[in-house]
Amino acid sequence: MSAEHLGQLAAARRSAGKIRRAVSIAKFDGVSIGAFAILTLLFGLTSPVSIVLALGMGAAAFVELRAGKRLRCLDPTAIRTLAINQLALGSLLILYALFSLYTQFTGPGAYAEAAASDPALASALKPFESLTRTLSLAVYALIIVIAIFAQGGLALFYFSRARHLQAYLAKTPPWIIHLQQADLSL
Repeated sequence: MSAEHLGQLAAARRSAGKIRRAVSIAKFDGVSIGAFAILTLLFGLTSPVSIVLALGMGAAAFVELRAGKRLRCLDPTAIRTLAINQLALGSLLILYALFSLYTQFTGPGAYAEAAASDPALASALKPFESLTRTLSLAVYALIIVIAIFAQGGLALFYFSRARHLQAYLAKTPPWIIHLQQADLSL
């Protein structure tokens, strides 16, 4: 390689920083979502809702990792896939939280079965029932807030990478792009 080629490679590496960062975030996020999917499945094996949530999270993790690899190969469609995947994951989490809130506040309380067997126990558990509902409201409201800001923010981040990728593809010599599209590191 000539000195000119080495200079072009160095310049391409510097200008690909924002793209590499998006690839790293997609990889980390995909692995994290996958880990939470496994934990959700393990701790919720008796709950059909938890199983559906875990499967949805597993699908989101798969899409995130796959699209991250495509972005590493400079595929412009990967950015849209990553952003939409985050919006879908956020929607899934919000639906789960809303469903859980609905069942918590419309169904029998967590202590209803125990309280039905003994009136004295029912009066002793009454304050705990209220506390349990309040804590449930706080937890599920927090899940909704996190889904809106974390997944929504990450979707915006991914969408913002489109212009960086377009600029990179426009100013980088074609031979470097061909090397990177062959799945070599940026």
